[in-house]
Amino acid sequence: MQRLWWSLFVALGSGMAAGMLTAWWLGLSGLKGWLPVIAAAQSAGLVFALFTPSLTEPLQRLTEILRRGEEPSTLLLQELGALGEALAVAWQRWQKAMGELQEEQALLQAVLERMTEAVLVADEHGHILLANAAAERFFPLQGGYLRRRLTELHLPFALLELAQKALRTGTPQWGEVQTLHPEERFLYAYAVPLTKDEKRMGVLLVARDLTELKRLERIRRDFVANVSHELRTPISTFRSLVEALLIGGADDPQVRDRFLQALVEEAERMGRLVDNLLELARVEAGQRKWRWQTVSVSQVAREVAARLRPQAAAKGLTVTVHVPDSLTVQADPDALTQILFNLLDNAIKYTQQGEVSVTAERVAASEGEWVVIHVRDTGIDIPPEHLPRIFERFYRVDKARSRQVGGFGLGLSIVKHLVEAHKGKITVQSRAGEGSTFSVWLPVAM
Repeated sequence: MQRLWWSLFVALGSGMAAGMLTAWWLGLSGLKGWLPVIAAAQSAGLVFALFTPSLTEPLQRLTEILRRGEEPSTLLLQELGALGEALAVAWQRWQKAMGELQEEQALLQAVLERMTEAVLVADEHGHILLANAAAERFFPLQGGYLRRRLTELHLPFALLELAQKALRTGTPQWGEVQTLHPEERFLYAYAVPLTKDEKRMGVLLVARDLTELKRLERIRRDFVANVSHELRTPISTFRSLVEALLIGGADDPQVRDRFLQALVEEAERMGRLVDNLLELARVEAGQRKWRWQTVSVSQVAREVAARLRPQAAAKGLTVTVHVPDSLTVQADPDALTQILFNLLDNAIKYTQQGEVSVTAERVAASEGEWVVIHVRDTGIDIPPEHLPRIFERFYRVDKARSRQVGGFGLGLSIVKHLVEAHKGKITVQSRAGEGSTFSVWLPVAM
């Protein structure tokens, strides 16, 4: 109110002074007919001077509020009348649009973060605009990579070439990409140019991880090659022995008996190979029928050790079992027997002197209670570089020695699959000059 009175005082004083000066000048000039026009103009000026502050002040406050991104108060909008009502409606529409946009961005971000494929988006100059979590795993992207050029991030050359070619030609590009850091991966990548109104805006890079598929392809190739090799040896022996018998070896009883015994041994070897392959295929395909029950680890270990003691005694080895009678697991008794038999059989085959022992203990871990069965030997150790692959099919540390003792490289692979079918795990430790220890972790029977 004080400001309004001050404005009125200023306006009246200015109007009176201007009127007096105007009348004096018009009197001197002889233009007294313009007095009414001048009076109307001065009245309009007076009204404008009175009401201008009441209009400009709310607009100034509204401008400051909008600059801060805040919502105008209802009282302020009421001061502006119809303009305030229009602003209120516009503000509500803007708020709704912003909420919908934020929801769409959150959904897009959630989709990108959960994609298994790596996604990179760059502008037409090669500056990164977006990258999801998979891209950060696949490529050496460091903090602050957004807005940096693709060439500054040490990305695979093949990936950069795809992006540059897509931007240059305006057509999609694809190909295989191999990365070495942060780990070795095989990727299938494609680059798609992003355009708007026929103008190139950037490029979209998508990379799919083929590492596991490549590994499975390698295992399949190795499997076919190994099976062919394992079958070729007994088949060649069969043919040689039969040909020797046909050209006269059958006439000599001693030669005939020796050749026939060799044929029997080779037939048994082929039979074991086929049985192992069928067993492995059944377990991997989930076609084996299980008989789940509470099984005494001590009883199974002693039975398996008794079966293999003659084989160990022939080499001058001793087999000992120290397993508490109270330890039980929920398992298929035949599968547990097969697990321990394969581990003990391997330990005896690859131990020249000393002993093979079976022990067990109960271990508490964060994921529950376990019975851990240890099969130790004092035989040849396993070099560290072979440990990660020791459970692969047909993998043998010493191929020549494995064939001498009749091994196919399938026993440990079967053991691993049987243990995992029991919701357990198997580990191995080996030290030079001390032998190896295989540990089977099985859940305690409840």
